[in-house]
Amino acid sequence: MTANTTTDWVDPITCPFCGDELASPGAGFIDHIHDNADCEDGFDHWRENIAGDLAGEWTG
Repeated sequence: MTANTTTDWVDPITCPFCGDELASPGAGFIDHIHDNADCEDGFDHWRENIAGDLAGEWTG
């Protein structure tokens, strides 16, 4: 797996962190990041960066 240096969220069935195809854009993404530590770290970092842009806490 090769991590992307930029996060591109244009394809909902492709992980924006490694480019792997996902089983589905919702639950498949969550399963994928739980099985791939690098992608989970990337998602956590992305989530921290946007947290201030959202009203209240994001539960996703």
